[in-house]
Amino acid sequence: MSQSIQSITLQTKSGDKLQAYWFTPEDPLIDTVKGKIVIASAMGVEQNYYRPIATWLAEQGYSVLTFDCRGIGESKSHPLKHYQCDIIDWAQQDYSAALDFTLKQTEDTVEAKLPVYWVGHSLGGQIFPLVENIQDVTKIITISAGTGYWKHNVTNLRKKAFLFWHLIAPISTALYGYFPGKKLGIIGNLPKKVMSQWRKWCLHPEYCVGVESELVRRAFMQIKVPLHSIGFSDDEMLSVTNMRDLHCLFSHQDKRLSELTPVDIGAKHVGHLGFFKAQFEDSLWPDLLLPELIQPGS
Repeated sequence: MSQSIQSITLQTKSGDKLQAYWFTPEDPLIDTVKGKIVIASAMGVEQNYYRPIATWLAEQGYSVLTFDCRGIGESKSHPLKHYQCDIIDWAQQDYSAALDFTLKQTEDTVEAKLPVYWVGHSLGGQIFPLVENIQDVTKIITISAGTGYWKHNVTNLRKKAFLFWHLIAPISTALYGYFPGKKLGIIGNLPKKVMSQWRKWCLHPEYCVGVESELVRRAFMQIKVPLHSIGFSDDEMLSVTNMRDLHCLFSHQDKRLSELTPVDIGAKHVGHLGFFKAQFEDSLWPDLLLPELIQPGS
């Protein structure tokens, strides 16, 4: 099946513009798409990284949105030190604009009644409770998502985390006016307030709900959308404990966590970023992701 890619400009409620791409099936034999998907990226990861899986999903019959938050990738329109957004702004404004666009596509047609899926990678699989209208999503699928609490990070990272959070991150951010991740070879470049807020979260055992207002805790407690979290034992950043900690922040019962090892799924290595690489289009994507997008009775 072929697919088409449309360049989209999203606008947040605060008036900021975001670059996005809308991948849709393009096949005369297909009457309508099977569903709509938002791919919410990991911290500092540009949407281009998700183009292979977005293309593949469109070829399977799904419409897919990828996007960059303010200050990231193609949504960076001025020097990063001038951005004043934090992670909650990203969730409530940027992520929300992406979901709003996806929900409204082909409104007043049969497609408006199709299932809508949130595929969140790492950060995108952490902060979805703060996204406006997230309750209208059919299912949330998270990949390699857990709290960033440093004492629960994998052993190799934990040895470096204290130095990173107490010296490297605050000092480099103060010097540059943003976090220079690309220069340091760590994550990616991030707005100052994003890094400052993320640092506070990663130093707290309860991550964001232990740092932010009671409204944030309540949002996590009240989420009711079916949730399937998928994590891999060879993740270079998150331990199984990190993943379980995040899962416990959601109080509803319609949730499950799949803790997989590469050998379980016939792979040599997956890690924190690997799931979205094109090498898995004939294995992990159809075996792990596609079944999550099939509705009972379809």
